[in-house]
Amino acid sequence: MYLKARPVALFALSLFFLAKLDASTLTWGKDKISTEIVAGEQAEVKATFPFKNTGDHPVTIIGAQPSCGCTTAALSKKTYAPGESGEIAVVFRPAERTGLQEKYITVTTDEPNQPAARLLLEVNIKEYLTIGPAMLTWKTGDKLSEQLVVVSALPSFPITEITAQDEPAGTVNTRIEIVDKGQKYNVYVKPVSTGDRLTAGVAIQAKFANGKEKKTELYVYVNPPGVSQTDD
Repeated sequence: MYLKARPVALFALSLFFLAKLDASTLTWGKDKISTEIVAGEQAEVKATFPFKNTGDHPVTIIGAQPSCGCTTAALSKKTYAPGESGEIAVVFRPAERTGLQEKYITVTTDEPNQPAARLLLEVNIKEYLTIGPAMLTWKTGDKLSEQLVVVSALPSFPITEITAQDEPAGTVNTRIEIVDKGQKYNVYVKPVSTGDRLTAGVAIQAKFANGKEKKTELYVYVNPPGVSQTDD
């Protein structure tokens, strides 16, 4: 019985030591941070990822590598004693970006048996003014019918004034309908003529309660049947 049980005991012991080797020495308070900002309102988004050395020996962080050049990650020092805490300070610069942005930071240490930690800063960049769709198409010879574009504002920044101007002037007719004052508008669009091919735009300009002004543009195309707006 003793000889038969011994391999099982050795196997269980090996699993124990493997588990010890694979156990994470740096324990993270959080590995994901999510936030929202308004486009153009912040030059930087800052976040901190706290951690603690829960092991029994010092750990050195070799690198904290962001996934793109718009993000930086910094440490006050690299080596942390058992029981010592620290944090990685992350700065994301949104510039002209909009929508959901996911920025990863890969953290490596001097422990050969430890996988790199992957931290995530998730930033949803909302726009003052959104339109949909942003492109309208007709075929040459089509009946002159209106198409609908929906314009929306953020609840915290209501629209006080909105206009729609065709570019070049005299190529497109527009009319604006209030759906929810300050928040949502329907813009009806149709070309002056579908007799010839046309590439035009409609500039939608809005003023907001906080004094800001924003402009966005939708595109209008009239093409022969079988030709798309991307064709020459």
